[in-house]
Amino acid sequence: MMDDRSWIDRRVDDNGFVTDEFKEGVQLFVRFAFSRLKAKSEIKCPCSKCKCRKWGNPEVVFVHLCKHGFMNNYYTWYVHGETSNNTVRNFERESSNMEFVRNEVDPLYHEMVVDAMGA
Repeated sequence: MMDDRSWIDRRVDDNGFVTDEFKEGVQLFVRFAFSRLKAKSEIKCPCSKCKCRKWGNPEVVFVHLCKHGFMNNYYTWYVHGETSNNTVRNFERESSNMEFVRNEVDPLYHEMVVDAMGA
């Protein structure tokens, strides 16, 4: 899908709406981060507001990232289990048949959140 993380810096378009590219990247991040969990249902939220100090479920993390963007320079998701041997590219190959997390979220809830963000 995305070899580099340049999409992280392209969160909104010229009209202030969250880009599809960014939302797809956030979905990939959420899938990757939550695939590394053993028993927990929340991860540290890497949005620019929480800065990995607060925890959130998939829906909360997705919304926070779309609303606030990632914290500065978080191109390698080391807090969420990414290493040189355990990359998102490998994860994508292993999970090519998985659906995006947003498909697991109540569609009405997801639509309401996206509408509220102006996306």
